[in-house]
Amino acid sequence: MKIRPVKKEEYRFIEDFVYEIFKTTTFSDGDIEKALVREIRENAYYIPQLDLVVEEEGKIIGHFILSNLPISHKHEHEILMLSPVTVGLNQQQQGVGTFMLEAGITLAAEMGFKGIVVEGDPRYYHRFGFRTSTAFGIYASEKNLPPSEENLMALELGENGLEGISGEVDYSIYRALKH
Repeated sequence: MKIRPVKKEEYRFIEDFVYEIFKTTTFSDGDIEKALVREIRENAYYIPQLDLVVEEEGKIIGHFILSNLPISHKHEHEILMLSPVTVGLNQQQQGVGTFMLEAGITLAAEMGFKGIVVEGDPRYYHRFGFRTSTAFGIYASEKNLPPSEENLMALELGENGLEGISGEVDYSIYRALKH
């Protein structure tokens, strides 16, 4: 497996890839995730080097984006949002997601970011060191609460990486994520 940034000419393919995978889940029809990918790329918080795909034998089998995320309208160049994370249907449960996230976390740390916030399944993300975000003083906005407090998680990228960073995660900066 090889990880690399998405090429501009692959944008539409990636949007469709994300849609096709998420529409098979029990919690989404894929439209939100597809719209989110496009919206992140059009937003000032987009970081092209952290819009990544995983390839195997020249075929894209996974994709994820890490983008800047303000916490209470501050820290916008210190904290990243991880979303969406997509692995091809035939490649799931084969270590692709683990490979992607470990590489992305390493790259984000090397680039000097202090932490990553994700909303998802704690059973999955805890394996990478994510903890419930409230442990760091980071809370979900009342505008877009996750299913439970445990679903919003944060990861420090370095010792005490999130020290001094606290506040609200407000995903309403993206139209696709407004509830």
